[in-house]
Amino acid sequence: MNFDMDLHRDAAFAFGPASLRTGGLLPYEGRAFIQRDTGLPPAVFDAEHDGWLSADNPILVRGLVRILPLAWQGVPSSEYNAHAEAGQIAKLASSMQSTGMHWAGNWRVLELEERREDSIGSYTAALRAAGATRADCWTYSETVGIALVWAGFEDEGTMSLALHVVPASWVSERRVTKSVRGIDVRWSWSEVIDLYTTRIDAEAPGGS
Repeated sequence: MNFDMDLHRDAAFAFGPASLRTGGLLPYEGRAFIQRDTGLPPAVFDAEHDGWLSADNPILVRGLVRILPLAWQGVPSSEYNAHAEAGQIAKLASSMQSTGMHWAGNWRVLELEERREDSIGSYTAALRAAGATRADCWTYSETVGIALVWAGFEDEGTMSLALHVVPASWVSERRVTKSVRGIDVRWSWSEVIDLYTTRIDAEAPGGS
């Protein structure tokens, strides 16, 4: 019973309305779920709409892109949140890099400022438009690529961390194709909060 209450509390810290201000980080169960030795959960590839892979793992769908929000820094002047301070987010990023190496070998850093007229250039242009500051990428399979994406700035209260699941041709030089129109990888933590609020309302007695 206490274990269940702890899990609910951790999710509320991570995804509740206050997290827009104080910051949010995937709870332990969510981190374990997304970092399994066997690879990405199959539900990632099946997702067609924004929702949940598990109780602690939101997913946002942007056309061919699946975005797995991992962390949000929050407003710098807000109260301290031990669940989402800069050191914890950096630790999660390092852990995700290790997971990516286990799945697919060494990562490659995407050149975000390089202008290219191909599929990689289309993706990096979309990353720039979304405020990305760094993207480490892997060729996960013959058809799937993944990218660990940092966006925003800590002192502006806009820093976030997310894992993108994309077509391999968007991150792989060997699989690169012609340019792709309409890529949009913008997202916000407020969307995660909305998903959580909707779920909690539906789970409440009398909820739909």
